[in-house]
Amino acid sequence: MADIIRPIEPFELTQGFGENPADYARFGLKGHNGWDLKTKFPDTPQGFRNILSSWASKFYSQGNEGNDGFGLYFEVIVQLYNTYKLTYAHCKSIEGFENKNEGDSLAISDNTGNSTGSHLHLTVKRGQLSNGKFASDNYNNGYFGAINPQEFFDELRKYKKEKGTTSAPEGCLVPNTPEWRTKYEQVVSSATKWADTLKIFEITDDPNTTPSDRIKSVVGGYKSRETDLSNKLNEKSADLDKANQEISNRVEQVGRLEKDLLEKEKYHKALIDALNKQLKNGSDALPLAQARIGVLEGELDEANKAKGRALNDAQQYKGQFEACQKGTLVPTPQLIFSLVIQYFSNKLPKGGEKL
Repeated sequence: MADIIRPIEPFELTQGFGENPADYARFGLKGHNGWDLKTKFPDTPQGFRNILSSWASKFYSQGNEGNDGFGLYFEVIVQLYNTYKLTYAHCKSIEGFENKNEGDSLAISDNTGNSTGSHLHLTVKRGQLSNGKFASDNYNNGYFGAINPQEFFDELRKYKKEKGTTSAPEGCLVPNTPEWRTKYEQVVSSATKWADTLKIFEITDDPNTTPSDRIKSVVGGYKSRETDLSNKLNEKSADLDKANQEISNRVEQVGRLEKDLLEKEKYHKALIDALNKQLKNGSDALPLAQARIGVLEGELDEANKAKGRALNDAQQYKGQFEACQKGTLVPTPQLIFSLVIQYFSNKLPKGGEKL
């Protein structure tokens, strides 16, 4: 088992820190300002995977940039030797929390924002937390203060080895840890000692004058808090049921759309096949049609030539006839015969008419 927990387990880096500078120059960055982690695995084929807390994490902020930038994202503060702010981007949903322990689920990964596919983007910054506001060290380093996440995980590994402490946020007890068992044993063994009981419940009243109602009030406060948390859990459960129903509806809708798309694809394929068939038949008939057109063009050319010759002859005979009428041309027997033939040719009845 790994000595530390990464945000996505199993851990597979798809884009490292500082890579692809040309792609990030338009954002004012020297390169990629974090890590991209794979989230698509056999058990999460859509990339909806639990984002895990690597150490005691305190909620800092969250936001939603829509289809731009980080999409749905959130930030936590982690205290090691140094103070770190971790940003988790492209989420599907984020749990409502104030503090999380090592290994707890923080959110669900997705593909929101400016993303080319489901993955988790992690940005790490080192700095100082003052009055609830985080300020990055070395903001002008070309990554707006972001550092290689490997530096954070190296320090986490060293911190766990040297400190040997639990990862619970301050003020929280993790069940079944040595600290928790010690506290539990104190309550059991000191239950008959009123002063010790007050100390265990962190009540600073005078043991000699503190009524039992004070204890009941404190315990009642714990129960009230438990009830509030239970109600919130029920609300989240109801929201989850609604979300699952919405997902089911969307899946059904997508199924119908896919069916319609397949029908349309089949219809359009049939049209394309019919057009290709017509095109092929037209291609086979084209040589015959071209040959027939060539023959007709030849016959038309000969007819036009014959028409031209006939028009020229008619004009010539007409001129000679008119010259004879005017007496400018002396008719010879041959010319008279030609003119008579031409005259009667023009006077002949058409289509079987009688003279």
